[in-house]
Amino acid sequence: MIGFRLPTRVHVAPGARRRLPAVLDALGSTRVLLVCDPGLAATPWPEELRGLAADAGVEVEVFDRLEPNPRTETAEAAADKIRDGRLEAVVALGGGSALDAAKAAAMLATNGGRALDYVGRNRFRAAPLPFVALPTTCGTGSEVTWVSVLSDREAGTKVSIKGDGMFPDQALVDADLLRTLPPPLVAATGADALTHALEATTCTAANPISDAVAAEAVRLLFAFLPRAAADVAGDDEARRAVMLASTLAGIAFGNADVAAVHCLSESLGGLYDVPHGLTNAILLPAAMRYNRPHVDARLAQLLAVVVPAAPAAGDVAARAEAFLERLEALLAELAVPPFSHLGIPRRDHRRIAELAAANGSNPSNPRPMRAADYRRLLDSLA
Repeated sequence: MIGFRLPTRVHVAPGARRRLPAVLDALGSTRVLLVCDPGLAATPWPEELRGLAADAGVEVEVFDRLEPNPRTETAEAAADKIRDGRLEAVVALGGGSALDAAKAAAMLATNGGRALDYVGRNRFRAAPLPFVALPTTCGTGSEVTWVSVLSDREAGTKVSIKGDGMFPDQALVDADLLRTLPPPLVAATGADALTHALEATTCTAANPISDAVAAEAVRLLFAFLPRAAADVAGDDEARRAVMLASTLAGIAFGNADVAAVHCLSESLGGLYDVPHGLTNAILLPAAMRYNRPHVDARLAQLLAVVVPAAPAAGDVAARAEAFLERLEALLAELAVPPFSHLGIPRRDHRRIAELAAANGSNPSNPRPMRAADYRRLLDSLA
């Protein structure tokens, strides 16, 4: 059986952010919380959104006490502000950290308790507050998924809160919001989107619909991510392409799953607070190679997606290898550093591997992976 869902209403267009007043009106919300990080709060975007909302009679309060790899306590603090202010909806402006923290806050505001009470699937009863997502990176995909990933600092792990009600009600995917993103973050978040697409299409939960969506994301990222990283403010075509690709990749993994790369990167993020997108980019080629030959057939098909002149038949292993060489060349062009850049002590590989093997997405990896397998993969990168 093939299952596919996208309850979020998605608007993809330059200037889509200007639809926010109409979206809030449709949701019946006149008092909202805007969640963003301190860096984004210093850009013109939050004030523009507040002005648009004010012109429509909507009162906006801002929560910007947000860190990368947001903590469960941060989502709880945002939920407290919602309840204290009797706010009616949540708007998230930012990358995955802002969107995930805001998703959890919208749920906690109506359900109470601590974020850790809801780890797993559909553990909450009350519907979250209406939630609108405005992504400002080309990597999260969280604007179209049902999951919020938070850091449990006490345990040194990342946790996932999933639920049918966690999908954003509306997503305003506006490539203009990428204009202020620094080039290294364009590269890292774009590589994160590429990881989403490749894991979605090679994992055991892949299906023909998610495969088709993932393939288009892969095509767009190979074609346009280097250009976007080089000139995100000036190259309109590339900026719009990578923004669309990120959303497509989110739709793909939201209807399939992720796999070994995310199992490791979430463990690393929980323990060391390293950037999620960059960690995915560093791990991606090695994990794909470790998963061979289980992924060869799909990678061979993707070669024809990124190189239309490539043969569509013939030696599957050779075509898969050619795709991986293209992938490694792309990441090198984006200046993705080696694993040593993260500064992870080799003595910690065992703990990281154990956490990765316990990750809820581990069963979706195309090659069965135990802790010993993850440790061998990490050791090969050290």
